[in-house]
Amino acid sequence: MFAYLKGMLVEVGPQHVVLDVQGVGFYIIVPSSVVSKLPSRGNDVKLYVHLNVRQDGMELYGFLNREDKLLFEKLISVSGIGPKAAISMLSTLSSTQLALAIATGDVKALSAAPGIGKKTAQRVILELREKIDKEVVESSPMVADEVVAAQGIEKEALQALMALGYQAFEAQRAVDLVKDQAQDTATLVKLALKALDRR
Repeated sequence: MFAYLKGMLVEVGPQHVVLDVQGVGFYIIVPSSVVSKLPSRGNDVKLYVHLNVRQDGMELYGFLNREDKLLFEKLISVSGIGPKAAISMLSTLSSTQLALAIATGDVKALSAAPGIGKKTAQRVILELREKIDKEVVESSPMVADEVVAAQGIEKEALQALMALGYQAFEAQRAVDLVKDQAQDTATLVKLALKALDRR
C-alpha cells in the first residue's frame, strides 16, 4: 500500500517515530538503529515503510533504506518470526551484519538479539540462507569476501569429514556446532571431530 512516507519528524521514541505528512501524523515503529541516525525534530525524513495488517489493527514499520525494508520482509516470512522479532534483530545488527550472519550460519550473532533464541536463529538461517539476495550480502566487497571464505572453509571441512566416513547430516551438525570457533579448515575439522567423538 505504501512504498515510503516523507514528512516532518515530530516525535521520536526508543523504537518509534511520528511523521507529520501533510497534516496527518503517522506512528511508525522503527529499529533502534534508525532512531540514532535521525535528524532533530522539525526536519523532514523519508522512511521506507511496511504495512502490517493484524486482526486488531494495522502497524507501520519504517526503515531508512530499501535494503533494510527488504530484509525485514524476508525475516517476517520465516515461520514463527513476527515483526517484533524482526525489529529486534535489525536493532541489534545492521542489515549487512544480519545478512552476513544468515549467509554464514552464525547462530550466535542472531541469537544476540533480545527475544531470539538459538532455535529461532537456526530457523531463520535454514529458511533464508538461500534467499538472501546477493546485492544485500555483496553491498560491501569485504563482506562478500568474508561470506565466500566462510562458506568455502565449511564446505572443505564437510568434504574432509565425509571422506573419513561420516554421514553428511552428522558432519554438518558437528560443523554447525563449532564453526564459530574456527578460522581455517584444519581447525574446523579438528573441532568437528572432537564434537563427533562426544556423541
